[in-house]
Amino acid sequence: MQSEEVQFVHFNDVYHVPSPSLLTSFLGLQRQFAASNPNVQTLTLFSGDAFSPSLEASVLKGEQICPILDLIDIDVACYGNHDFDFGDARLIELCGGLTFPWVLSNAYHLPLEKVNGEGKAEGKRFLGTAQEYLVKQLENGLRIGFLGLAGTDWPSNCEDLPPCEIESPVQAACRLARHLRAHERCDVVIALTHMRVPEDTAVANATASGDCRIDLLLGGHDHEVLRRFAGDTDLNPEHIEQGRHIKDVEENGMVPDVEGNIRIVKSGTDWRALSLIRLVIHRDEGGAVLGSTVKLRQYTDIKAAVMVPDSVPAHLVQMIESIHDRVGTLVQKPLLHSAIPLDGRNFTLRRQETNMGNLLADAIRAFYDVEIGFFNSGAIRIDQVLGATILDGKPLLVRDMINICPFGNALLVKRLTGEIIRLALENSVSDMHTDGRFLQISGMKMVACWKRPEGSRVIDVLVERPNGKHEPLDPAQTYTVAMPSFIAHGYDGFTWFATAEALINDEVAMTDSNLLLTMFGKDEETSHGAHAMSIERARAVIVVGRNPEDSLPIVKPVVVDRIGFVNT
Repeated sequence: MQSEEVQFVHFNDVYHVPSPSLLTSFLGLQRQFAASNPNVQTLTLFSGDAFSPSLEASVLKGEQICPILDLIDIDVACYGNHDFDFGDARLIELCGGLTFPWVLSNAYHLPLEKVNGEGKAEGKRFLGTAQEYLVKQLENGLRIGFLGLAGTDWPSNCEDLPPCEIESPVQAACRLARHLRAHERCDVVIALTHMRVPEDTAVANATASGDCRIDLLLGGHDHEVLRRFAGDTDLNPEHIEQGRHIKDVEENGMVPDVEGNIRIVKSGTDWRALSLIRLVIHRDEGGAVLGSTVKLRQYTDIKAAVMVPDSVPAHLVQMIESIHDRVGTLVQKPLLHSAIPLDGRNFTLRRQETNMGNLLADAIRAFYDVEIGFFNSGAIRIDQVLGATILDGKPLLVRDMINICPFGNALLVKRLTGEIIRLALENSVSDMHTDGRFLQISGMKMVACWKRPEGSRVIDVLVERPNGKHEPLDPAQTYTVAMPSFIAHGYDGFTWFATAEALINDEVAMTDSNLLLTMFGKDEETSHGAHAMSIERARAVIVVGRNPEDSLPIVKPVVVDRIGFVNT
């Protein structure tokens, strides 16, 4: 039996502009990997979400990440849902200045046309600048076919996605893998995906063998480092491998190297993580490809695993400084203090009550003076704990508030029945809770159980009344509810909200980022204007005092058991 190799550097979901030292370490690992096996070609692959959301993106509309992506020398990339946050036309403009191609095989502009007899979607218009597939012939003669797969959840969690059809990932993967092998004579087929683990698993299982075989799925969308072997059934994105949480195997920013019939690889988020892949292709004596084996090394925290570089190349420092200079000095303005750490990690926000979630839900409820406040966790993007600032005297800045809510979602008010509110809470704790639909709440309490069947996990719901007491949610009664426009328009599964009566619509609404910036601004900045009384009402709920050193407001939100979970 003969064998030959190709190497892949894979990463995904890089929302923020990295520090010069982190970018230096990332590039160092990439280049060391290529140099370690100079007789084998190395390709760098990216699985989507780069242009948004972040503080820099809110100002530069995606342009901030372009010079960094080009510096990485990407060979092939797949779009992610957030790459469309500024619309299809802006994405085309941004990609026009980049030096590498994009693939996205199963998302088509409307109207649709039929697939031809060879299995190629001729006549269909793909989103952005995407190609349906791409074939690369390596120096050793290997032909590698790349396809890109969007998750079927994109239309429900991407507000600015153009009108399109998302073809079943399994159907598209089988069709194109077969085409790439039969008509493009590809030895290897790689799927770059931006889907959740269940859809990656379905594709991996459907393309495990035969003429539609895909050698490896390299994914994004889930923000965790993970790998799955053939036959694995674990759909939990927090598990690095079948039945094992990442914390069980992680050490010094790495997880143990593995080898074998690996089907799915995902590589974390925000430049902190990276996968280095050696794909060994096996041929019979006649040269026919029999299959492939993966040798995998994964970094979960590059800063912990790699020695901080003694020096950073001047051109990297200049490039990143120029990006930050363009964002401007406004975002460096001191804004407020926090008496306690504010937990904005995705891991906690998307499955439990947090103090940052309570702050936001309380703020929008008080701003509009309504009965209930909802804040979907996916609208909170800081993904870190902001430390308490009183002791060190370093206040939180404008940039911190924009990083918390970079989308600028309008804050709307809907009139909802108790029945719809309960359905919404069930959606909040559905099996898709990892994608940001988990609700942070104000003006109510709920108890749920993850072990109960989906759709019946909410056990008890109480609504706070004006006297401070709580009463059971009445299915027939209507309640006024403030919420970000993303879920108000029915995204992330909150379909009932879209047709509910709107008391405050997009035209007159305050945005989430502006609410934070204005609420913590100086008194004189909001002494006039249509929202003056509303801002004062929100401040009265959120601000607990002022720091005598600099007169900046102080917040101290706490977890008060609004959302409880039981095991039975």
